[in-house]
Parts: sequence; structure tokens; C-alpha cells
Amino acid sequence: MGHIFWNERIKLIDSGEMVKVLAVGDSWFHYPANNLITPLHEALERPTTYVIGENGARADELCAGHWLASFRAMLADYPTIELVAISAGGNDFAGIGDLDARILRPDCAGAPSADACYRPAQPVGVFADVAAAYRILIAAVAAARPHATILLHNYDYAIPDGKTVLGLKSWLKLPMDNCRVPLPGAPLGGVRRDVVRGLIDQFTLCLVDLLTPAGTTGRPHVDLVWSAGTLADDAWANELHPRPGGFTRLAHQCWAGPARAALGLP
Repeated sequence: MGHIFWNERIKLIDSGEMVKVLAVGDSWFHYPANNLITPLHEALERPTTYVIGENGARADELCAGHWLASFRAMLADYPTIELVAISAGGNDFAGIGDLDARILRPDCAGAPSADACYRPAQPVGVFADVAAAYRILIAAVAAARPHATILLHNYDYAIPDGKTVLGLKSWLKLPMDNCRVPLPGAPLGGVRRDVVRGLIDQFTLCLVDLLTPAGTTGRPHVDLVWSAGTLADDAWANELHPRPGGFTRLAHQCWAGPARAALGLP
């Protein structure tokens, strides 16, 4: 039985444990109280797991600088790694400065649909940048651990209701307010949840383009954990994060099957 180490390289070395699962990602891997990693660790019978990243990390941050250096070092130093999990992209489209400044039109008041709210070439352009970041991480795995399995995921359809964490601004509702996206009950009908659904669906297409079948010579197996559409509305703690039970459901219902297969578990 192994432990989880969150950016704790010295503690890992002192433990003498050999890493089997390497994860790099945003708050879905780092959220306090619960996250995907904690219940997944149990579902995988507690393999030693090392987690890189932090809350709020963007894909373009995780594929560069000290995060990428740490990722490459772990791959080089631990030939025991069999599974790599990546969670990135949500912070690249959510929040002030991204959703309102890059993706949504400045004035969506008369928009009859979600598609009518997007700026030209968006959100495809944003997710092209996210895909480029993923390719850097995948290439690092291919160079060091070509026989490993890489699991990506497509989050779930969050609710733009303004719920957030103390001290932080709304990630979805506030940018939509800034761009005057119609609310539920508006004359043309609210399209806010459709905007989120469109973003997640386009993100999913971005990930699908990155997948690689098992057995491809010299390349890791890259698979998609399809989690979008799993959670009920009451499973969300705020606009971006499920409640503890929601994370547990995602880990067991969506992640456990492909992750156990990657580790050779029945």
C-alpha cells in the first residue's frame, strides 16, 4: 500500500516508495477536503501516487517552467510509473480575462443560442492552445515511459450560478454577466448552461484528437475518461468543483475502470 504525495518530492524520497501513478493537474486533483485523486487512490488499491500542479493551474502553465521540469524528473527517476493522469484546461476557459475577454462576445444580450455568444473562431482557438499544452506533456511521457497509459478527462457540465470559494470571484456567472449572456427566464430563453455545455463539448473534441490506441509502437496509450454528463445538479459544491461525494462518484464510476486496467488490476 502506498501513499499520495502532493508536490512533496523530499517526503517521497524519504519514504522509499516507488511511484506507480503520476498525476499532473489543476484543482480537480488538488481541491481540499476531496478531489479526484483521493477516491481514485482507494479505487486503485492505494498505489504510490505523486501529484504535480496546484489549484488554479492552467494547461499552459503545467506544460512549462518548474511544473514541466518536475513532471519530466518524475518520469526519468521512476521507471515504475504505469499510469499518468492529466487534468488541465478548465482554468484556460473559465474566469475573468478568459471567458469574457477571449471567448464570449462583448454583448450577447440578443443571442438566441450559445453559438451566437462565442467570438469568431472561439472556443476552438482557446482549445487549440490547450491541446498544444497537452501535446508537450504527452511527448514527455512518450520520451521516458512509452509503455505507460495516459488518462485525460473532460470534467462535467458545471452550473454557472455564481457559487464560488470564499475570497474568489465567480468563474462562470460573472464573466457571463459582463458579456450580458441571457439569463434563464429571458425573453429569448437563457443560454448560459448551453454555453457551458458547448465549452465542455468543444474541449472534449480537443481531447479526442490527442488519443492514441493501445499498442501503438513507441507511443503511450492515451485514453479519455468520459466524465461529462455524470453529475446531478446537487453534486456541485460551486461553479467548478463537485462536492466530495461528486468527486467520489466520478472516481469510481468513470476513472476506476480504465485506471485499474492501466495498472493490470481486475
